[in-house]
Amino acid sequence: MKFVISFLTMLLVVTNSVLLLFQYHVYSSSLEEEEQTFSYEQEIELKFKRDKVIVKQHFLHLPQEKMTIAWPISSVNRSCELGTTSDSCSRLSDDLTSFEEGESTKQSISYEIPLADGLPDGILLSGFLAKIEKGGVSYTTLHVTDEVKRGGMWVSGLPVIGSTSLNLIDYTLFSGAGNMSDLYWQQAVIPVKYKNDYLTVHSNEELTEELRVRLDNLNIPNSAHITLLFTENKNNIKSPRIVFMKSKDIDSIERELIVKTVQYQYGLTDDNSLLSEVVSSFSMDRSIGSEKSVWMYETLKNYFTTNQLSEWKTKLTKNSSLNAEKLDELLSEVIGSNTSFFQLNLQSELDKFPLLFEDSRTVYVNGVQQEELKLLMKDGKILYAAGPLLAELGYTLNDTDKGLYVQNDSRAFRFPIQEPFYVLNEKRYDAMSEPFERIGSEFYIEEAWMIRLFLLDIEKQEDRINITESSTF
Repeated sequence: MKFVISFLTMLLVVTNSVLLLFQYHVYSSSLEEEEQTFSYEQEIELKFKRDKVIVKQHFLHLPQEKMTIAWPISSVNRSCELGTTSDSCSRLSDDLTSFEEGESTKQSISYEIPLADGLPDGILLSGFLAKIEKGGVSYTTLHVTDEVKRGGMWVSGLPVIGSTSLNLIDYTLFSGAGNMSDLYWQQAVIPVKYKNDYLTVHSNEELTEELRVRLDNLNIPNSAHITLLFTENKNNIKSPRIVFMKSKDIDSIERELIVKTVQYQYGLTDDNSLLSEVVSSFSMDRSIGSEKSVWMYETLKNYFTTNQLSEWKTKLTKNSSLNAEKLDELLSEVIGSNTSFFQLNLQSELDKFPLLFEDSRTVYVNGVQQEELKLLMKDGKILYAAGPLLAELGYTLNDTDKGLYVQNDSRAFRFPIQEPFYVLNEKRYDAMSEPFERIGSEFYIEEAWMIRLFLLDIEKQEDRINITESSTF
């Protein structure tokens, strides 16, 4: 056993040296993220028993400032882990909620995670590790020891340095750049058929030469290591660094690896791949994903000037956490106008919301502030959300198969669908343009038509827009 441990330790030292430059390249950009003010490394020891896993977690290269510890919700028997040094938990607060200010750069804790159902085949353990708030993990070393000797295979998304089965334990060592959030175990062992710096592929069949060449030439910026298993995803496992694929279609594999990398890099979820695919397209400088994702990518690419496109890409690389709100914030900064392009398109899988610019000024109708009244600029037109505006003016709005009906006690409008006229109190009037426009599920009315049809006065100030009725019926 001493020989095996010595051999694995030597492998770890060599691999750490080789991956050091790769580690810095991948994660240096994340240090600029506002929510991550520092980075640290971690070494994790997992000891699996029949009904629980004992965790010893060591945090390395910590800053001297006070830091809050986020314990796993399911963890019990939380305590200090003295380890081999007397100051390994000298900064741990009495209530175990933080590391206090101090000079020791390495601190250790221990806890247990109950396994009520043991370790069923195909299980994904997720959210079972402690974190330090506002800290980003730059490197992880993981030791998995199974005292039950279940056999099978462990997958963490990190590169496997080595594994062995001894008389009393099974042992696997992982080490690589970035954080580890999930650990997967299954009974059936699938052999490794391909490895490079950022990818390990498990397959029961040999890979085609064409697939190997494509994987060799696949260059994904800022990519972290991912593990790909060619097997059915029976338990619907979703993990940022673990990919299950049944098909060996090369284009599908390439797309999945690119999108997974972007999801991990920016903390995007698997629930909706739209954002990941759009960001992936800009990362790879080519359209990736669904029809709507491609449309969103092309819409922005065609709108950007050369300088705006460069600024947009730079802003993406300087953030390690993205969501629809953050993307809209960055996009608004680049184009110089407020927009909810990503948030609107995320609301529906089918509807395509164009690139709309928003007027952030507060709107008042007859002196009453309107919280729901959105004001948009589109194709040189100023559009007001028709529903809340007309409701405040005392009108009802009904969408029928014959067109829009807008009416109050004295005035009744009908606006046919795509017809150059409208009807007011049963009298027809020609219309050179359409007063209303549907965007998503909402109707908007163009400003000039709004003033003319509903007899309104508009006063625009620096921070507000006042709409008042000039006449009543």
